[in-house]
Amino acid sequence: MHANRAQFRIIGLDELAEEVIVGPQGFTLGRGADNDYVIRHREISRNHLRIMWHEEDGRFLVEDLDSSNGSWLNDRRLLPHVAVELNESDVIRAGPYLLRLERLFTTTPADPVPDMAVAPASAIARELPDIRRQVPVYLSGIARDRSNWLDYLPGIYSDHDKFDFLGRLLLIFESIWSPIIWQIDNFEVYLTPDTAPSAWLQWLASWFDLLLVPELPIERQRTIVNQIGWLFLRRGTPAGLTRLLELYFGVAPEIIEDEYCHFVVRLPLSEMARAEDSLEPDLAEQVAGQLIDSQKPAFASYRLDIV
Repeated sequence: MHANRAQFRIIGLDELAEEVIVGPQGFTLGRGADNDYVIRHREISRNHLRIMWHEEDGRFLVEDLDSSNGSWLNDRRLLPHVAVELNESDVIRAGPYLLRLERLFTTTPADPVPDMAVAPASAIARELPDIRRQVPVYLSGIARDRSNWLDYLPGIYSDHDKFDFLGRLLLIFESIWSPIIWQIDNFEVYLTPDTAPSAWLQWLASWFDLLLVPELPIERQRTIVNQIGWLFLRRGTPAGLTRLLELYFGVAPEIIEDEYCHFVVRLPLSEMARAEDSLEPDLAEQVAGQLIDSQKPAFASYRLDIV
């Protein structure tokens, strides 16, 4: 039977992997919002690559959409608009991101293909109980049989028969150094709020003396760090504190200056409790107090009312 679905593992520089299932509808990747998988990175083109399903022979193909920085299949650069067949364990590279084809599998008549082009891997986890044990383990993005570093040596070393040992020897050092080189070449990914790992977001926030707890949903962390310059310029003002609390808890606080050098913060955490991505009530109240203490003028006092 021909394969009509494929499971891919997408790996970024933070080593956090995400699994997607691609059906016959295909899959596109790029920086633009019209793609199935959006990666906002300077090395990713608006429409970077496409994965297609060839119905006649049940094959999956990958095609580079004339991207600025190119796409690689294993250790070979893809020609623009030339579709190439994919096999299990193949690794596609686009900028600093890797797409590894974990498995090709079929859908029986009793289990129709989902309407969406990309289905969460958890939806079919019951069908794939032993994926990691069935697929040979390779370091993603590294050649398997011969080091790519041979391409930088004189042409005589490209003779596989005579220099097979040299190619495999260099592969040891390439597998050690290449991940470090990738991190250095794409270090801005760690400093960009849209792509930085959670731990780096908290570190970036510490530059501005802003508390960012790891329990906060990652998307809210990114939004706060994206606006951290605006918040820093308004530190100690009602506008800055109002916006920070709104970003943190997803509700609009009310700040009332009732006395000289004293104000009241009314925070409707009861509304936040209904949101799925909210903090626990006890933690939220504690964090709210810490945020106000760090942002208010030193000479001012306040009262926090949780409503």
